[in-house]
Amino acid sequence: MKNWFSKAREYMPIGTMIIFALTIISAIIFVVYIFCVPFADIFNQYISAPFRIAISYITSVIPFSIAEVALLTLPLWIGLLIFVAVKMGKKGKKESVRYLCCLISLICIIFITYVWTNTSGFYNTKVEDKLGLDRNNLTKEELYDSTIIVINELNELCENIEYDEGNSSVMPYSYDVMSSKICDAYDAFIAEHNIMINFRTRIKPIALSKPMTYTHLSGIYTCMTGEANVNVNYPDFVVASTSAHEMAHQRGFAREDECNFMSFVVLHHSDDSFLRYSAYLDVFSYLLGDLRAADKDLFDKAVSMLDIRVKKDYNSYVAFFQEYADSPAADVTDKVNDSFLQANGQESGTNSYRLFTELACAYLLDRTK
Repeated sequence: MKNWFSKAREYMPIGTMIIFALTIISAIIFVVYIFCVPFADIFNQYISAPFRIAISYITSVIPFSIAEVALLTLPLWIGLLIFVAVKMGKKGKKESVRYLCCLISLICIIFITYVWTNTSGFYNTKVEDKLGLDRNNLTKEELYDSTIIVINELNELCENIEYDEGNSSVMPYSYDVMSSKICDAYDAFIAEHNIMINFRTRIKPIALSKPMTYTHLSGIYTCMTGEANVNVNYPDFVVASTSAHEMAHQRGFAREDECNFMSFVVLHHSDDSFLRYSAYLDVFSYLLGDLRAADKDLFDKAVSMLDIRVKKDYNSYVAFFQEYADSPAADVTDKVNDSFLQANGQESGTNSYRLFTELACAYLLDRTK
């Protein structure tokens, strides 16, 4: 055994050996997640949460998105790694193997971080069970009733909303203030439903938001940096709802439908009119398509009740998106994201984003009982 270890040390740095061992442990933990929900619950609450919080606090002091910089400089890093690989190859077999082990260990670190900070959220107790919601298939009548609740809220809230000359709603404060207000909303939600560990954080606006819009991504959470990165090229109400969505990822929710739902219910608990308006307009954009597919007459009846200001705001969003609708980049992004979600137990893939309407309707109808 001692001779084997000494031989391995010649080709593999001790740090790499430790990383490989942690990778095996992480792989075992990942498998246990899949088959044991209580284990995923405990891990997500008491082990993953401190890691997520620590990483988010460390990176929050940097005003720009570290993940975005890393992505933009990726070609440089790849070129550097290839250059070093060529130099190591000239030094002999032993140095080449040690260098290869170091490269593999970098990939392993990403996997370890992902398992220990984020993956348990895909396999823990579902949010409907935590909140006692009935998420059965919606009838068209329930869908209509939910849409009317949302429309009534929007019609009331729009009285306190500013609109620009293009009829789009305008966020009346900075992104940092918005982040603080969303954290306040999370505090208010947790006071009523203590189902997560909350902490103060902030969103990171993406510098290249306009090019990113062609991918149809409005935001992304990176567990390696703990950052909630948000595409600020989108209309303000989308920026607000997306920010709450990405903050849900920071707090341990990994399923996309649950993050959409958390964005809605958390902003619903805000005392800020714009955040509440953003929450309802976002869920309205999902409900509208579902209701139209379910019953065109009920759809027309619901839309006729919508305040003209809200209708213009929604139409402005539709017009905005036309520029980015047909994008090859979006097709690639969708396929990658779909594969990623399915690999993490979300069989519906990217369609899981839309499934949150079931949760939203269950929540709305439950509050009217």
